[in-house]
Amino acid sequence: MNNYHHYGNTGYNPNVSAYAGYGGVPNLNNFDFEEYNKKLEIQREKDTVKKMSNRIGLALVLFQVIISVLSVVLIIPLIFNGGIDLSKYSYDDPFGSSLSIIDPVTLYLLNGVLCLVGFLFVGIMITRTNRVRLDEVILIRRTNIADTVKMVIAGMGVVFVFNILLALMNFHLSLFGFENKMPDYGEVKGLTGNLLYFAAVAVVPPVIEEFVFRGAVLGTVRKFYGDTLAITVSAVLFGFAHANFIQTPVTFLTGLVLGWLTVKTGSMIPAMILHFINNAVAVISQFMVYHIESDTLFTIIDGSISGVFVIGGLICAMSLIKKYGNKLFIFEKKESKLTFSQQLKAVFTSAWMIVFTVITLLTCLTTASL
Repeated sequence: MNNYHHYGNTGYNPNVSAYAGYGGVPNLNNFDFEEYNKKLEIQREKDTVKKMSNRIGLALVLFQVIISVLSVVLIIPLIFNGGIDLSKYSYDDPFGSSLSIIDPVTLYLLNGVLCLVGFLFVGIMITRTNRVRLDEVILIRRTNIADTVKMVIAGMGVVFVFNILLALMNFHLSLFGFENKMPDYGEVKGLTGNLLYFAAVAVVPPVIEEFVFRGAVLGTVRKFYGDTLAITVSAVLFGFAHANFIQTPVTFLTGLVLGWLTVKTGSMIPAMILHFINNAVAVISQFMVYHIESDTLFTIIDGSISGVFVIGGLICAMSLIKKYGNKLFIFEKKESKLTFSQQLKAVFTSAWMIVFTVITLLTCLTTASL
């Protein structure tokens, strides 16, 4: 009896194999099983990377939803309590006027609350959905104090170079009629108001944003795919999260520095300190804008602060390079069938990551001023 009749076949065909379900493999004698299995493993790993990326992207999209809903929930009581002056709203400038109808201190407080609640949710969701324990990614450890101080100062020097380059870029863009600026919430007045402003800008974001980007995101990606991809992905998403053209480029580059600092020190604390110093300097600079009438004096003070950090950073960087050499830039690798570019492509072509990227770009366009 011919066994092939059982499957509806009339006889043996040497050109059809058991892999016919995958499209058919002509002539098994010439078939490279090793290459075929390698392609399957690469595809499986791409799918795994995309699953992880989808979970991160979904968490970030839900963050946008949560802060939008919370904004409405928190603003409604202010309307009834007279905390919002609707008479200042203009349909000709809906975005700009929506900032002017709320007191600056209230705006910063709202942002602080939204940042705290939203990012806390994101961090927990990313770790839970990827089955990663918080204590695996939230690195709070002792470090070598002398080296850590040098790394933080070196990092600040690099960040200030980024800020200077960004200022030059914005200046040249303005020559072509493009005004790349951040929304102005208005001047904060009084000691209490300024303290709340300082806390909302310089204290809360460094803690909660580092928890998400150098903790949940970097830690999750790093656990499965190594340092380089983790630092890059966390930096890109850190830039996207700020969602305006003036901050996104420099926050991406700053994110690379913060990621490097976290990986090399084995702790999130140094990144939080650098993040705090950077934001605190921004608060001081904003304070000077409202209280120093002389543009020349403001430029001298602002330039001096930048100069101190850049020179100090250069000195500390040279000291660290002399001590550690190229070890400062060697990162742990995980065994992978994918190249770095393939991993990165898989991350940012997952469905929910694409949705988050589109939302970010639309937000950037909304806040841009042409």
